[in-house]
Amino acid sequence: MQTMGMPYRKSTGIKGSFDAVVIGSGMGGLSVASLLAQNGRRVLVLEQHNVIGGLTQSYTRKGYRWTVGLHYIGDVGSPATTTWKLFDKVTGGGVRWAPLPDIYNRMVIGGRRYDIPAGAAPYAAALKGYFPKEAAAIDRYLGLVRSVSKASAGYFAQKALPQSRAEDVYDRMCGDFHDYSDRLTIDVLRELTADRELIAVICANWGDYSLEPTRSSFAMHCMLAKHYLNGGHYPVGGGAAFARSIVPIIESAGGVVLHSAEVAEIMVAQGRTTGVRLASGEEFACPLVISNAGVQNTFGRLLSAQVKTTSGLDHATSQVVESYAVVGVNIGFNRPASELGFDGANIWAHPSNDFEANLEAHRRDFEAPFPWTFATFPSAKDPSWDDDYPGKATVEMYGYTDFRHFEKWSATQWMKRGEDYLALKEKIRERLLEELFRHVPAARSALDYVEVSTPLSYETFVKRERGGFMGIESSPQRFRQSWLRATTPIDGLYLSGQDVSTDGVIGALVGGVLAGSAVLGRDLMRDIRTPIEPVSA
Repeated sequence: MQTMGMPYRKSTGIKGSFDAVVIGSGMGGLSVASLLAQNGRRVLVLEQHNVIGGLTQSYTRKGYRWTVGLHYIGDVGSPATTTWKLFDKVTGGGVRWAPLPDIYNRMVIGGRRYDIPAGAAPYAAALKGYFPKEAAAIDRYLGLVRSVSKASAGYFAQKALPQSRAEDVYDRMCGDFHDYSDRLTIDVLRELTADRELIAVICANWGDYSLEPTRSSFAMHCMLAKHYLNGGHYPVGGGAAFARSIVPIIESAGGVVLHSAEVAEIMVAQGRTTGVRLASGEEFACPLVISNAGVQNTFGRLLSAQVKTTSGLDHATSQVVESYAVVGVNIGFNRPASELGFDGANIWAHPSNDFEANLEAHRRDFEAPFPWTFATFPSAKDPSWDDDYPGKATVEMYGYTDFRHFEKWSATQWMKRGEDYLALKEKIRERLLEELFRHVPAARSALDYVEVSTPLSYETFVKRERGGFMGIESSPQRFRQSWLRATTPIDGLYLSGQDVSTDGVIGALVGGVLAGSAVLGRDLMRDIRTPIEPVSA
């Protein structure tokens, strides 16, 4: 397995001095480190896993490659979009984007298939074709998607401000956004239409934003829908392309990126950050620490109880909830994607259009159908794949689950969880494979390798409490937590990543930009969106 950066060695320790320490090398950590490096800061990135990249990392096994948590990105089809500009800035232009096919998502509801095309007009036409009696509701819905997404700008801009300054402008900058972030997705949609199937199709990819329609914020739904309105793209070379592009930027400014370097504590004295203590026992002094470990880890695990109490953070994490858990399979096939029916479109499948009933059945009984499954086909999306892995194909597939089904093994060690756990993993393997072959039956004969993951995999490798697949739940309550911002009550301690912004890779990237803005005291989002052109001599 190849990775960027260097391994941490207890015997040699960390040498040199740095302007900032970043905990975690996911998109939120790498993006803020890149932005600081581009502004002349020496940054030390500490990653507890042995691969740099967090959930954007790729890994290889048995001659195949998979990306852990990045499957498609919206709004990067043109250099004019903000998302394209953000990625271009933090990667130094080092990532190329390959478009998914025009039909980029397939929603399967109780066996009924709905193809979702790229583009606002084709999407509207497709929905109206499937639901001709709901044309007016569809138009009203898409109008809300645009207007609610636009209203989010002020909400995110204030997150880079110190708490004291944000309090003065909070209502003015967030009021329009909160009009819809306070409302549940299902409540708004039911005001538009009584057609349960239409609502199910519109919300079929709710796994992209962490929470089902009966509990998710409508504003989050709109931001996600707007993000993918023009379809999806995939980074050429898979998720590892981000670390390959960003790590050299950090290193060129005198920074260092270390993997296998777990941080055990953020050290604080008299209300100020003084550095970090590693799991090895080494203490490294630095007055500026940026945590991309998530708010539950940062405030719940990396700060001492006394620091949490004196900083007023001891109750903060009880106001937010970690997102859902998944089981998954990474699959290798010994024939190319073109022969197996893989065309690059993702498949979101649900047992029925009653999402709540699906969830409740599985929460009661693990043997009940997974409330949703998501299958994605990286070898069909990446134009470099056939050159690197000729004659082979891969699938990454996930199923929603409840952590309580795995709780009995949560105190066990990786690779030592017992025969009953291995038997459960085998059942997961068979169930997900059978679901996949319902959609792509030609792939069955080319099956070559399968690797199973559970919520415990995410607990072990990315330190996610209760195996959370994303960040914290995108509920109305989440968007009312004014303390969820880049700055913290502790001088010198900043937050980055998706918990500062919204769930997903884009949320983590925006969280990195907000953290960079807070550290540098400059609106980097504005700078990136509208760069100042150099004056010709």
